Amino acid sequence: MDVTVFVPYAINFNRSKIDSDGVKIINYRYMPFTSLHTVGYGHSMKSDIKINPFDLLLMPFLMMVGIIKLALLLRKDKFDLIQAHWAVPNTLMAVFARALAFSKVKILTSFPGSDVTVITRLGWLGKLCAKIIAKSDYLSCNSSDLRDDLVQAGLDNNIIDSVIYGVDEEDIFFSATERSETRRALSVSEDDAVLLMIGRFVPKKGFSTAFESLKYIAGHKKNFKLVVVGNGALRNEYDEILRRDHTESFVTFIGEIPVHDLRKYYSACDLFLMPSRRLPSDGLNVVVVEAMACGRAIVASRVGGNDLVVFDGVNGYLHDENNPQQLAELVIKLLGNPASIEKMGQKSLQLVRQMFNWDAIAKYYLDKYNDLKTKENR
Repeated sequence: MDVTVFVPYAINFNRSKIDSDGVKIINYRYMPFTSLHTVGYGHSMKSDIKINPFDLLLMPFLMMVGIIKLALLLRKDKFDLIQAHWAVPNTLMAVFARALAFSKVKILTSFPGSDVTVITRLGWLGKLCAKIIAKSDYLSCNSSDLRDDLVQAGLDNNIIDSVIYGVDEEDIFFSATERSETRRALSVSEDDAVLLMIGRFVPKKGFSTAFESLKYIAGHKKNFKLVVVGNGALRNEYDEILRRDHTESFVTFIGEIPVHDLRKYYSACDLFLMPSRRLPSDGLNVVVVEAMACGRAIVASRVGGNDLVVFDGVNGYLHDENNPQQLAELVIKLLGNPASIEKMGQKSLQLVRQMFNWDAIAKYYLDKYNDLKTKENR
């Protein structure tokens, strides 16, 4: 397939015009000055809840220019398919650009999470956005929470599919060497249990639930360490929880690291935690599937799409959101039975190889696209 990525220019995040896999990348400018290209790339929403006011002012310009340039691109190159990731603004742009170009291109929309938050919090304007987005030929999201919010916004439940983000098994896999090296760097022995969390420090990740669970875990097991990769505005809140419960010694904060280094920590841990919260709604975090690709057992909440890949009692356990005591009980249960951890980890790896790798996800999307083409030709 010939692939073109169409994305807005950004000050601090731009790639070459053609990447190593031959994918063409178009970074379009929407403002006259380079310094004003600040929209998107994880910086436009505060804690994934509120839109940055300055970026909100820039959004109409981004969309207007994006619609025109995308329409010109559709007239120039006869694309078969637009995969619009982030419905706001990308699906809105795709729908108007398709009409402007008199194109018959199919639009497949995927909702990561924050765009759904925007739709649900814009009132009547969000309802209008939902009506426009409904003109997509196919819609997908990666959690039942997002689906419920989209239905509340006015979209038909029957046209929304559930599709997760896959994992590249060539990049993410267990390494015994990296496990030993990383655990040594963390000053933990093979007799110590390592719990791992990875993600931005925002409310919907639910990390505070895990921090609050440590006092219960520490009451049953002393030789464990919670390793946390990431950063964000909630760091002070997390530190306060640890000071209050006198559990600082059980936590190591790594900070932000390059994506290619994550595999070291997946390999080094014994259990991966994802204690997501329901509000604001979130999709499945890809770190869960990546941990599974490294053969890790998962302890996660029942929200945030976790239940799409974590099967309770099979490759991990699910707990109620905002329930640190229940999370602790499941962790204690697993740490007391290393054979279960090993068995569940192997099941995680099996699920990734069968269903949750990018090859399988890509094939699923292509099948959906071919179904659309078949219906069109009838």
